[in-house]
Amino acid sequence: MRLRRKRPRSGGQAVRNEHIGFTIVLPETFLPILTLLQQGLILSMVPQTVYALALAVRALLPGNSDEAANGNAQPNGSMPAHAALYQPDTREVTNWRTEAMDALEPKPVVAMAALFKAERPFVTRCVKLNNYWCIKSARWNGELATDTEGHVGFVSADHGADAAANLLRRYYMEYKRKSALDIVRRWAPAECNVATGIGGVAMLAVRGIGGTVRAQYLASRKRGGGKSGAAVRYTAKASPGGKPGRVSMVISLAPKTPQFRVPSIAAGMGEKPKPAKPPEPLVAARRKPVREPAATASAAPKPAPKVQVAAACPSEEQRHRNYAGRMVEGLGLGPADDLKLFAEDGTPQPNLVRVMLAMSAFELGALRANLDLVEGAVRRMAERIALAKGGEP
Repeated sequence: MRLRRKRPRSGGQAVRNEHIGFTIVLPETFLPILTLLQQGLILSMVPQTVYALALAVRALLPGNSDEAANGNAQPNGSMPAHAALYQPDTREVTNWRTEAMDALEPKPVVAMAALFKAERPFVTRCVKLNNYWCIKSARWNGELATDTEGHVGFVSADHGADAAANLLRRYYMEYKRKSALDIVRRWAPAECNVATGIGGVAMLAVRGIGGTVRAQYLASRKRGGGKSGAAVRYTAKASPGGKPGRVSMVISLAPKTPQFRVPSIAAGMGEKPKPAKPPEPLVAARRKPVREPAATASAAPKPAPKVQVAAACPSEEQRHRNYAGRMVEGLGLGPADDLKLFAEDGTPQPNLVRVMLAMSAFELGALRANLDLVEGAVRRMAERIALAKGGEP
């Protein structure tokens, strides 16, 4: 971060942050802090000091004082809609730094990342989208736009937390995905697919080319050319020089109608007597090809069962198990057990908060959503469910 000093007319010290793009007029009491920032000594401070400094600098960010005076903040604590814009070139929402300061932990890391341009490797793309659970687009409330991979950019972190809670409720109640493994296999699907040129996704032939539809079709055709009745045979072996042998195709031109023995029309000659036993031909006659059963291993292998994505991608299966293991930490449950996130009527249960915290930590890596953000989303969900039932929240 580059800070430029200049002397304002009203006293104090004016500092311009070229990364954020605004000028802050610091009072004389902030001059020692400015000196520490320029000398790099701030990095050796304890986390509490960094957090206090971050709060002080955040209070001077543009718009915070005006919003507090006007009282135009939303009831759920999110930023007003006009303050958040999606920037496609950088794939970020403009207010992600202020949202991260309020909603993410640990605070010292967030302060260094949001205010001092120390984003890598702490800040992921989902942090810059106010989407701490990396949710895909589904017309969520507060959805601004989506990036090239479908991840949603939310107006605020509260909107992202609400969408995550609603999506978990949909998985649990509608899709009957109640275990951690069942949830993560749909929440974070395997990525071992190959993108095609027409915009689709093609699965890899993990069981070999013999298990593809084309191979099964060719194997179902009768050996010898199928309907044409042509047979292929080698007429010469490969020479020692490496040249391949010649291949010829014999096509039967005999008519398919039955043939009858008729008497000769030559003068003085009648029908020739039928020989008792036909002589053995010098060359074995070509036999009519017989349709072989499809059960033979060389002709048509048995259709393999549908390949599961997890079995096809061992690394992805391990990632899913690591994800599920993080979700059930401290719950006394296994990855395949019911997480007990919701009651039968859809009311959120205490495990929902802990599971959402664990999922956010796994998605973001070094950062994670704080307890206030998740509890606020669960509380708003419970209030909406109570209002839908006609009762009081």
